[in-house]
Amino acid sequence: MASGWGLRGGVSRCYPFFAMYMNCIQESKSEEKPVECIPYGEDYMECLHSRKEWTHVEAVVKQNELNLKNAKAGGGGGGGH
Repeated sequence: MASGWGLRGGVSRCYPFFAMYMNCIQESKSEEKPVECIPYGEDYMECLHSRKEWTHVEAVVKQNELNLKNAKAGGGGGGGH
């Protein structure tokens, strides 16, 4: 995390996630990376990279393509409604 400031002078979009993650780590009693802070770290990384979001988008697109393929093959199952 750089400064926490966004491009237009406000707080960056992921800084709140970073702050929660760092707060959890600082409050933790353990020396290692605390297990209870893992969800905060995952949220921060998702905010930065959107991997879960893109995985979901790819699955939706794939399912839509499959649905279109099935509909063109006559397997739409619309029942004439």
